Amino acid sequence: MNVWDFLKEKIVYVISQSITASLIGLIIWLLNPVGFYPLFFLIGMLYVTGAAVPLIAEYVAKKSFYGNLICVFDSLDRKNLIAEIIAPPAFREGMILYDIVKRCNKAMLEEINKYKYMQDEYREYMELWVHEIKTPIASSMLIAQNNKSDAMDSISEELEKIEAFVEQVLFYSRSNTVEKDYIIKEVNLKELCFDVLKKGSKLFIHNKIGVETENLDITVFCDAKWLIFILNQILTNSVKYTNRSNARIKIYAQKSDNSIILSVEDNGIGIRGNELPRIFDKGFTGTNGRKNERSTGMGLYICKKLCDKLGLAINAYSEYGKGTRISIVFPKSSMMDIR
Repeated sequence: MNVWDFLKEKIVYVISQSITASLIGLIIWLLNPVGFYPLFFLIGMLYVTGAAVPLIAEYVAKKSFYGNLICVFDSLDRKNLIAEIIAPPAFREGMILYDIVKRCNKAMLEEINKYKYMQDEYREYMELWVHEIKTPIASSMLIAQNNKSDAMDSISEELEKIEAFVEQVLFYSRSNTVEKDYIIKEVNLKELCFDVLKKGSKLFIHNKIGVETENLDITVFCDAKWLIFILNQILTNSVKYTNRSNARIKIYAQKSDNSIILSVEDNGIGIRGNELPRIFDKGFTGTNGRKNERSTGMGLYICKKLCDKLGLAINAYSEYGKGTRISIVFPKSSMMDIR
């Protein structure tokens, strides 16, 4: 708030006070003319004491309150906390505004809590549903395995895809509350990668994909369960967009001064350069995804979201027609050296 803006709002008051002061001055001059300059001084003093002083006091109070309000508001990450931080003003207009902001904040929190409850309820139902659906899927896979035939093998393969999609739903529903369900501990990348490869061995064999591993005997600090899901999603994508002739996937790790980088590299169809920055966006399928009707555009989005929650970086490099490399970066800190 500057002086001119303030005076514009008070223009009626200023004009009224000026007229009043002029009239009083005229009356005094008529009753006791003492000369122009004493009268001018008297009128000025009357105006200053009667109008200008309270006007200045009001301006100072408002400028201080609104200036502080704007400064605090701009500095807050969560703007809705403004009502909890600012001090109540001493003037009536500010008190009304302060009270409205407090009541708005309370109403907004009630609304947020309502939707948070609905979201929690929905997430709990999804998790329950996923656990329930896993039982008939596992039973169906067992039946298919015990009744070997070409048809049963096909059914078993489709059931594995359903299980993978169900698993993706479960991790997506939990992705907003990772902090409630993770344990950071030492994880050996070699053991973890081989567990994932063993679980997906049928997929690699069926698609005739050769897998190489290199320099994986490295320990990082992470939650193994979430990391297995992320790695499995990356490998599934590599298989989905593989080059059918001489397909191969290479998994390797590298150490640097500040991080350990786990990379999954394939010689698949690659990603177009203009689409590469968007592959972690929610629902983005790109040219490759549109060719593959099963693509949902959710796999890498969930991976990025989980990596952000776990304090990891995930990057993608690709040359269209030659292959893609997805890297997970585990930052190193002095805390990891404590034994």
